Amino acid sequence: MIQPGKIATGQEAATADRVTLRVLATTDLHAHLLPYDYFTDKRAPGIGLARLAGLIARARGDLGPGNVLLVDNGDTLQGTPLADTALSEIVPAGRMNPMIAAMNALGYDAATLGNHDFDFGLVYLESSLAQAAFPIVAANIHRCDGTTFLPPSCLLTRRMTDAAGQAVDLKIGITGALPPQTADWNRPHVQDRLCFADIATAVSGQVRILRAQGADIVLVLAHSGLGVLQAAPMTENVARQVAALPGVDAVVAGHTHMVHPDAPPAPVDGTPITQPGAYGSHLGYFELLLTRAADSDPPSQPLFPPSSPPSSPPSSSWRVERATAGTISAAARLVSIPARSPLRRILADYPALRRTVAREHRATRAFVARPLGTTTVALETYFSTLAPCAATQVVADAQCAAARPLIADRPGLAGLRILSAVAPFKAGGRGGPDSYTDVPRGPLLLRHAADLYFYPNRLSVLRITGAGLRGWLERSASIYHRIDPDDDRPQPLIDHDFAPYNFDRIHGLTCEIDVSRPARTNADGDRVFDTPGRILHLRYADGTPVRPEDEVLVVTNSYRAAGGRHMETADAADEVVTAEFTVRDAIAQYIATASQPIAPRISPSFSLRPLGGVAVIFETGPGALAYPCRAEALGLTPLTRLADARDATGFQPFLKML
Repeated sequence: MIQPGKIATGQEAATADRVTLRVLATTDLHAHLLPYDYFTDKRAPGIGLARLAGLIARARGDLGPGNVLLVDNGDTLQGTPLADTALSEIVPAGRMNPMIAAMNALGYDAATLGNHDFDFGLVYLESSLAQAAFPIVAANIHRCDGTTFLPPSCLLTRRMTDAAGQAVDLKIGITGALPPQTADWNRPHVQDRLCFADIATAVSGQVRILRAQGADIVLVLAHSGLGVLQAAPMTENVARQVAALPGVDAVVAGHTHMVHPDAPPAPVDGTPITQPGAYGSHLGYFELLLTRAADSDPPSQPLFPPSSPPSSPPSSSWRVERATAGTISAAARLVSIPARSPLRRILADYPALRRTVAREHRATRAFVARPLGTTTVALETYFSTLAPCAATQVVADAQCAAARPLIADRPGLAGLRILSAVAPFKAGGRGGPDSYTDVPRGPLLLRHAADLYFYPNRLSVLRITGAGLRGWLERSASIYHRIDPDDDRPQPLIDHDFAPYNFDRIHGLTCEIDVSRPARTNADGDRVFDTPGRILHLRYADGTPVRPEDEVLVVTNSYRAAGGRHMETADAADEVVTAEFTVRDAIAQYIATASQPIAPRISPSFSLRPLGGVAVIFETGPGALAYPCRAEALGLTPLTRLADARDATGFQPFLKML
């Protein structure tokens, strides 16, 4: 078991034919290379691949490099201004993608892809992957002409040291997969080029092939959330189902940015799964104690308590005797590197990488410091899940301005109302209490536009019915806990398991949300309940009621247009425009071409239905305390952060009477 200050025990009996294999894993790095927030131009201790470098070096030194594998689970190349700079300047200049350069330097053994790795297109993706010094596998992708896009699996032969100090050659099979929904979410880049298959089916086939090739151990890199054991074909999150497949010895999960296990590491009864959060917040690991199939005697000093691991097929001479899975926080004091250490200390074990990273870090800061315009008001999202805000209003206005010329050229669309769906991409949730946009009034730089919208989704326009609009908003309204009007105790309002980027408000509509009613979906949107719904008094901005049979246009993004994150009504709508530019491009253009400083007029698109004086607790980021006038206007009273509440979540509570 991994304890603070000790990466692992590694104390098997000195018996031949017993090997400890340690697998270290990252996932959903999203181009967080350094512990730095380029959106705010400040350090961000506790995240970044570089913060994990010391842990990785120590893990190898503790057990020996031959017995340790390092793998990555995808969504690696997109997500911060560093990735945007790599796309615009670094790679075109002939330099290596900084994430690939870092992974090469850290000695990754294998990786797979995530859905966001396709966000910049196939040409850029393939040129970046070609720089990798390690195999990148994906079992459920192939080119639509039938040819291979990436190897579906790889078989690594590693010379390891057994418990008696003898050299042992172990064959390790690795395969990977990502959500088949990537075909829809990245349709502009992959349509008619790549085809995506069911994860479990593709992985199962590769496991059989790897075993037939002599694999002693099979690891699966599943860029997929935990999910359930009995998942339907083409399901997005299926890591548990994959772990149950015959011949699978360990699974790295990802995609949903969760941490699993999030309790202290413990022996695993079954196939171990680790999911190490996102942005380099955690390092995932497995400890697999392997024995030759003919040797069933237990070690005299067991590394792990008894468990019931899956057995390898008879063709393998090795089996997993015991296993432990866990995660280590990058913020934990497991190495003697203070949180705000300079780069030379963070990457002390990798001097060549330090020089490369420093150069690309300077290039990124310069790139995102380019001026765009000015704002007369702060653009913050601390209260955006409670009421419409200026930050999302800028996005809504920019989307409408960019879409109107495109719509004007399309026959049959000119007479339809134009609405704009926007969400606060950074508004707490699983991102935590520091994940909020907070752009002060004054100059607007390129990094601020990226902060308002940090995914490279293209602008899209949907033709949708009034019934579809209602379903869309019902999905958004699932962000709220159900409030009991008869409960005298203050009740929490926001469900932090709901991803804020799914909380769409639709500019051009007004409605009330009745949080005393049950939500139509769960937080993830993958379960739909038969309820009356929460959306009341749905009207257009001019006061006209929205009828189910109405047809309107909604400006949104390509991800939402494809039904991203279970937005079924958007998926069912007719996509009439897909722009060649991104929403972020539209925002930057809108700000840069404005004749006057930006002064958004917030449209009252939604409000919470009064419940007669019911006390609720609205939790947001501590930075909200810097906006007392905004809080007062929304009827919020700041509460003292109790020790237990602060320790558990870090969010700032406010009291509100509904």
